[in-house]
Amino acid sequence: MWHELILDAHSIYRLFIGIVIISAHLTLTKKQSLTQFTSIDFIGNFILGGIIGGIIYNHSVSTFSYLVLLLATVGMISLFNFIASRFMPARQIVKGKAVTIINHGQFVIDSLDDASSNFDIINFIEELRSRGIFSVEDVEFAQYGSNGSLTVVKKGDGSLSYVLVSKGQVVQDQLEASGQSKEWLTKELKQQGIKLEDIFFAELEGREKIYIVMNDLTTHTFTFSLENSEEGGE
Repeated sequence: MWHELILDAHSIYRLFIGIVIISAHLTLTKKQSLTQFTSIDFIGNFILGGIIGGIIYNHSVSTFSYLVLLLATVGMISLFNFIASRFMPARQIVKGKAVTIINHGQFVIDSLDDASSNFDIINFIEELRSRGIFSVEDVEFAQYGSNGSLTVVKKGDGSLSYVLVSKGQVVQDQLEASGQSKEWLTKELKQQGIKLEDIFFAELEGREKIYIVMNDLTTHTFTFSLENSEEGGE
């Protein structure tokens, strides 16, 4: 009897360790909701759950080995997420990319034909109706974000902004959604004497203004010719 109680107490102790490590990981990464999770987070949490569930009753595995395995798994999750946040190609693999459904009042055919987007027109219409939009004709812009959320701008509601650069990396899907190209962006930055790697954040506001926050937190705002931008986007 005492032997069983000791084993149960040991299992509870291991369970407590697992909960503390996972809670600390979520707190440090500031991910408190499912919408903030990447595919790596979901996979990592399944693995952590498997480790905890498979080892807390397996007393042939030492508590030290169990602790090392948990910390190593958390470390790999953090490492992969860090790589994804720093390198845009990795980010698109891990987090996916935004899919523009309607741009300038017109359906984006490439998005509709892309099998990987899994676009469902019925679900799309239902989401519009839930937002009080009862006709696709009233939509100026609609885009599914990488987290699955739908952004909608009605005609006459003003212009949408696009994130062009994040931490020195071009956000390719946003750039394409804006109707511009990387060559155009590089040209505009060069004219302003700004290097891409020095940019913390760059946003296209409307159709003629770019707002930039540098790594040293200084800001720049400049306008460009709409005609030139359209030539650069071709």
